[in-house]
Amino acid sequence: MINFSDRLKKLKERRQGTAQRYALDQGYTALSAAYDYRPQESYEKVKDSDAIKYVIGAMAPVSAKSTQVSIDEGERVANTLVGMLEKDRINTEFKLQGSVALDIHIEGHSDVDMLILKNDVILVQLPVLPSTNYTDAPDKRPMLDQVKEIRLASEVKLTSRYYQATVDCSNKKSISMSGGSLARKIDIVPSCWHDSHDYQRSGQQHDRCVRIYDKEKHEFIENKPFLHIKKVDDKDFTYGGNLKKVVRLMKNIVADMPDYKKKVAKKLTSFDLTSIAYHMDAQLTCPEYFPLLLLHRLDLWLQKLKDDKTLRDSLKSPDEVQSIFNNVEKDDALEILSKEVSDLAASVYRDLYPYDREKDIRKLVYKFIYV
Repeated sequence: MINFSDRLKKLKERRQGTAQRYALDQGYTALSAAYDYRPQESYEKVKDSDAIKYVIGAMAPVSAKSTQVSIDEGERVANTLVGMLEKDRINTEFKLQGSVALDIHIEGHSDVDMLILKNDVILVQLPVLPSTNYTDAPDKRPMLDQVKEIRLASEVKLTSRYYQATVDCSNKKSISMSGGSLARKIDIVPSCWHDSHDYQRSGQQHDRCVRIYDKEKHEFIENKPFLHIKKVDDKDFTYGGNLKKVVRLMKNIVADMPDYKKKVAKKLTSFDLTSIAYHMDAQLTCPEYFPLLLLHRLDLWLQKLKDDKTLRDSLKSPDEVQSIFNNVEKDDALEILSKEVSDLAASVYRDLYPYDREKDIRKLVYKFIYV
């Protein structure tokens, strides 16, 4: 049986930090150990059991204020780096990507992904379409070498500028920064634009591809981060915010797993979990006052994916760049996640109806909850 009181405590600390950290962040230094200054969120005010509070809270977005701090901090660091690179005549621009951009992050102090893109030279899909107006680049070096230059220069400049922070240059795709004067962990991702035929036709940013530099292999990894964001945002809007609720719920369930399970479950990345929820389609149709129906449908969907290999193997990411279940480790992760979601649904039922001898799922999924 799940201890929902303990789950709620962990959930609040993920979303707002510990009481002591929140007090220090707000400048209440002298009283930081004596009082809990953290504001009460809407899910905590629900007049129902801890089980229901947990489900609603696990689906809810992190506060807009905290999210804006993350965005501002990511943009501040990225803008500083762009300025430092410009002094070396390396012309770049920055863009936000990832969970914070989609508002599916589950931590108040969430990591922020910032693309640092070469902006005076781009890659173009050939043949160039007649409606475009591209000119030859003055820098004739291979683009790989130009983005490698961004990576190496960024490592030097960030390490020097943020000397009080921890600047980790060991990751193959990003430079990770945390601590010191930074309010959030920032991941800097050197990359370049790749203008596909779709982008050449539309001129819309969501059709523009990005090539991320892999430091270890000295090669590019092609992504479509803005198409991913647009398609997830569009479908989430269609289903009244339920797509992102399901993603946050799965991410919180993984976060609350014991370490031995979490190690396996995390083989399904945030990107993968978003893709899994994306393909629920009409199953995301659910009134906001029936959140337990959404939990039930997620449970059924994960069980179906677990049992149907053909279906599982057919699913692609929203941008259609990659298969979701592209290795056995992700199948193992799905097994654990599906079991945890089923256990959560069963625990919520037992918490609400402890004296039922036979389970009536209708009592769970059609329980009206006012948030």
